[in-house]
Amino acid sequence: MLFIESRTAQLDIEKRLRTPLLEALQGRGFVPLIRSARLHFFEQATSDAGRAHELERALEERAEAEGDEPYVHGELFCFEDFAHYIIFGDGHGGSAGLRAGIVYDAETGAPAEKLEAFCRNVREVFEEVARGALDGAADERSGPDAGESPVWRESEGRTPDAFKAAAADAPQDPPATRAAGTTERVRAVEVFEDVSARRFLQRLSEAHADGRGVEMVAGGRGPEQEALVARLAGAGLVRREVQVSCRREGRSLFRLPSAEALAIVTASNAVCSECGSAVADERAEELVTPTPLAASLLKDGAWLLSGLRSILGGLGIPEREIAPRPQAAEGEAQVLANVCGEPFLFVMRDGDFTAAHARRAIEGEAEAQATHTVVVAAGKVHDDARARLREHARRRARAGSETEVVFVEGLEAAAAELRPVVERVSQQALARELFELDADAGFNVGYALAARFSLYGHRAALQDMAASAAGALSGSLREF
Repeated sequence: MLFIESRTAQLDIEKRLRTPLLEALQGRGFVPLIRSARLHFFEQATSDAGRAHELERALEERAEAEGDEPYVHGELFCFEDFAHYIIFGDGHGGSAGLRAGIVYDAETGAPAEKLEAFCRNVREVFEEVARGALDGAADERSGPDAGESPVWRESEGRTPDAFKAAAADAPQDPPATRAAGTTERVRAVEVFEDVSARRFLQRLSEAHADGRGVEMVAGGRGPEQEALVARLAGAGLVRREVQVSCRREGRSLFRLPSAEALAIVTASNAVCSECGSAVADERAEELVTPTPLAASLLKDGAWLLSGLRSILGGLGIPEREIAPRPQAAEGEAQVLANVCGEPFLFVMRDGDFTAAHARRAIEGEAEAQATHTVVVAAGKVHDDARARLREHARRRARAGSETEVVFVEGLEAAAAELRPVVERVSQQALARELFELDADAGFNVGYALAARFSLYGHRAALQDMAASAAGALSGSLREF
């Protein structure tokens, strides 16, 4: 997924200063992609690199003389894992302005610092070319812009109002969901995706709440359940304990964390506080107890919310762009996410998703003003629920308000289902942001940039694969 950050300045850079500004930026290591392509064409047309600049100036002067359409609308600067852009005119209603930004993915380091440095360079080179223009034509001051300097501000309108409201009213998450990205939480949610493991934990929690924990003893229950308990213990969802009870009174005396701890106690010649018998003679039973982590993830389907946070984080959506909504009903959760300026409503159900749940999802969509609704059910999404949400989407489309509905059965399938949706929304946002450059480049710059990032990612993966293969080959050769 690609992200966009930008700054704007209320400054109209006149047309004749734009090419000198790009030349000055190139001197600082920011190679203008569109201008470089144009100059290459001019060099091929004139067979002379020096005459290429003359041809460029001639076309620029003609564009300025014949109409309001500028020769340079903006520029793109590509680097290894990010790209900068600058657009002369903010692109909103044709009003004047200057916009500078960065396009990056989830693996790009310190994008905010990179954008800050780029804006600083733009300001400094503008001051240089403006002073040069004044020195060259002291009697023909170009206007107020020549003496001004860009004052950068955060771009507005990237966060939907509905998301701002949801984020402000978001309930406080339990620790399990706030720490969804930790290794322990990720491993626990992966175990929760197993229906048998989730049902065992539910029965175990109910048994302990009713004082029937001894009935859930793992020992003697067969190898399958023993393997399940071992898996749950490895994920930090249960802990094994030894409960010591008085044989005569039947009351519990104490619990110990392991059989080794019991051996230490019995070796100390401790006696029962109820009947005075040696602890070694009392009844010792193995218990399996759910941990606080298991209890927090079981409550209100919190494991789904925790898993969704982890998936969205893996897709590159920052935590600050995710806001849980108040719980609609038991076993349900709703989350609003801001994905490239578009509100996504995630409706999660710990079980089957029925028509009644679809009705609440429609209500949540209206409140959140969401353009994308994603249903994630741990069980099955019923046909009547699908039909109701799709009909609602068709009615909105006929009214001129497009919406998208995505159904996901099982949290393990969510990442694969959501990735193409998120990437498509990201590409559309990129195309909207950079469409002013399309006329200069001769193609859809936003789509081309998205494809470039995709190709770069595939190339990096192939390089890693080749390096692994080379390492394996060299290791096998050393064996001979």
